[in-house]
Amino acid sequence: MVNLLACLLAAALTLFSTLGHAQPVTASVDRTELVRGETVTLTLRVDGQQGGVQMDLTPLDTNFQVVATRTSSQMRSINNQMESWIDYNLTLFPLHEGELEIPALVIAGATTQALRINVLPKTETSIAGQDLFMEAVVNKESVYVQEQLLFSIRLYYTINGIRNPIFTELEMPDSVIQMIGTPNQYEKLVEGVRYGVYEKQYAIFPQRSGTLEIPDIMFRGEVTDGSSNYVFRNLNTRTITAFSEGYEVIVREKPASFPADATWLPASEITIRESWNNDFTNVRVGDALTRVISVEAFGLDGAALPPLQLQGIDTVNVYPEPGVIERSYIDGNIVGRRVESSSLLMTATGTVRIPGVTIPWFDIDTEEVKYAVLNDTAVRVGAARSVAPDGTAIVTGDTIEDVRLEAASQGELEESNLVNNPTTPLWVIALAAALTALLFAFVTFNNRRRNSKVSAKKDTPVSAPMYRQEIAPAAEAVAFKELVRACEQSHLPALRLALIGWGRQYFADADLHNLDELAQRTANPEIRALCLRVQQALYGQDTGQTATLKSDIQRLLTLITELRTQRNRELTKAAKDLDYTLPPLYRA
Repeated sequence: MVNLLACLLAAALTLFSTLGHAQPVTASVDRTELVRGETVTLTLRVDGQQGGVQMDLTPLDTNFQVVATRTSSQMRSINNQMESWIDYNLTLFPLHEGELEIPALVIAGATTQALRINVLPKTETSIAGQDLFMEAVVNKESVYVQEQLLFSIRLYYTINGIRNPIFTELEMPDSVIQMIGTPNQYEKLVEGVRYGVYEKQYAIFPQRSGTLEIPDIMFRGEVTDGSSNYVFRNLNTRTITAFSEGYEVIVREKPASFPADATWLPASEITIRESWNNDFTNVRVGDALTRVISVEAFGLDGAALPPLQLQGIDTVNVYPEPGVIERSYIDGNIVGRRVESSSLLMTATGTVRIPGVTIPWFDIDTEEVKYAVLNDTAVRVGAARSVAPDGTAIVTGDTIEDVRLEAASQGELEESNLVNNPTTPLWVIALAAALTALLFAFVTFNNRRRNSKVSAKKDTPVSAPMYRQEIAPAAEAVAFKELVRACEQSHLPALRLALIGWGRQYFADADLHNLDELAQRTANPEIRALCLRVQQALYGQDTGQTATLKSDIQRLLTLITELRTQRNRELTKAAKDLDYTLPPLYRA
């Protein structure tokens, strides 16, 4: 029992003495001199350690980037004495040239010694025989502020099976960076060697003048070395790297010759186009024209194009739609596009001048200020269309007399050529007289029949749509029923016509042709606002607004019902007051 206690005490003293001393730690590098773009391996060995240790590697971030880490544990016996250690292999990429220090690190309670390496400048050497190399290219050495700068990264490789490829993130302050499309992969013959090429293209838009510093680009990946660990069936891998130096690009300020009050637009080309969905030859009051303006810029994103500043038109109600921004890629360049559309509702007759658009821009190829111009458009607006009760169209406005005179002169000319010509045969004259008599009889019969129908249906509305009917006392109630039906269906075109038809009958005004005139006659601001909402939904391109307008339509119907009720009360009161009014003392 005494011997057992002695052995336990000796083991405890040995363990205490071992814990009382820190584990020895050493640091070493595989080489002390390398060329810019190459990597160095730092090995940290901890003796007598068979488990994981904690270490702080943040001191390395000043001069190095940790590309990869790998650990290995070993154990051996020499003269019956056991030795064990663990190696931490760090692959470091130097961030600068010159003499760099690998600082001391605290590992397992011990501090390593500092090491120094020398990073030489990269020299222009032949790429023959290289399995992996990378290049970075810019299309210009100087650009204007907010001008497009094209930057390309190309990785050339002959190694198969590259895994986990990682490139340096392209981050620069005061710049907008956009990747153009997706990376390209192709093959290229370089100095007699066929390489696979992995290419990434970027468009950089510097937002501040001065010097734009594009950082160094580094690539790292993993490849297998052909061996494997049969215990865990894992392939052994090694880290590969490639490096390309960055650039310094001069960014110039906006030229003083560019208009100070205009949006700065540096581009290769800017075009502006206009399109209409209607024919200008027959535009009437109440018609709506849809105008679409598209601006396209080569070398600018669509978001950089400003909204169009369109001037107001006195006799036209304009309902603009939100602009549509688009982006595409043509020959490695960004092409931005902005499309704005608006509906123009004609409210008065005459010639309407629709203002054009002028956009100043700067041509980066010729370094000149240029203008994308859209000329004014003139539209002749005639009087509103109306239809006779029998459904035939009636021409309104100043052109009626012209049509009548033209028809009369044409008829007189034909009669002169047909009857007064001495060579006209007698049977032609007899046939003309018979046809004239037959036509006279038909017209007389038709007039009598129409008069009988009118007398039978006196003071009743005709079968034509309400917005085309003549003013009649009993037509207002019918028009209101059509309005109620249109509100229930929430059909905007039918609702507009029903509102106009009811307004014509309610105010007994045959010249009421649009919702603006109806809103003015009601003198109700809320009705005017609701009519405007209906027109915006009707003439806009977003047809999905109908569902959100249901409550507004019901409110509009309520206001009109209240308007009719108030009027009926006033008429009833006036009739009662008339019954109790004394006749005049002296009759005229």
